[in-house]
Amino acid sequence: MTIIVGQVQGAEFVIDETKSHITVNAAATGHQFKGYLSAYQAEIRGDAESLKPESAKVTWKFKDLDTKEQKRDEKMLKWLEIDKFPDGVFELTRVFEKEVLGKKQKYALGTISIHGVSKKLVFPIVTLKEGRTLTISGQAALNTEDYGLPIIRFLVMTVKPELTVDFSLTGTIR
Repeated sequence: MTIIVGQVQGAEFVIDETKSHITVNAAATGHQFKGYLSAYQAEIRGDAESLKPESAKVTWKFKDLDTKEQKRDEKMLKWLEIDKFPDGVFELTRVFEKEVLGKKQKYALGTISIHGVSKKLVFPIVTLKEGRTLTISGQAALNTEDYGLPIIRFLVMTVKPELTVDFSLTGTIR
């Protein structure tokens, strides 16, 4: 995975897969579980000095989402209809700052496409640069019903449609 940072300077942001992750947190009746995205592609362009992303595109295949329980994964992939909608995409539109409780906070605004449905998404991000190491992290809330996916019910168990996506991309600026 390579992320381009600073078009003018020609710098590259090379993600360290051992220090980076994208996870999906879900809750069902009586328990919670997490899905780990084992593969994804990310390309981000921005200013290496101000750490403000100008454009970003993250793509993934839903078959690479692993909840560490094979039967649940098989049902999830059927529910997602991966034969028709195998991929997901997030494309950044812009980054802006807003003051919250007296502190400036960066937000990402973009479009996420899941199950053939595209929706606007706004979420807070944090960028941290230490020497040549850069980390971009954030958390976004999604509701699966917004993407035409039904609520999952098995006997007395229900999977809540509200999900949280956590991500942290750490790498080296070259």
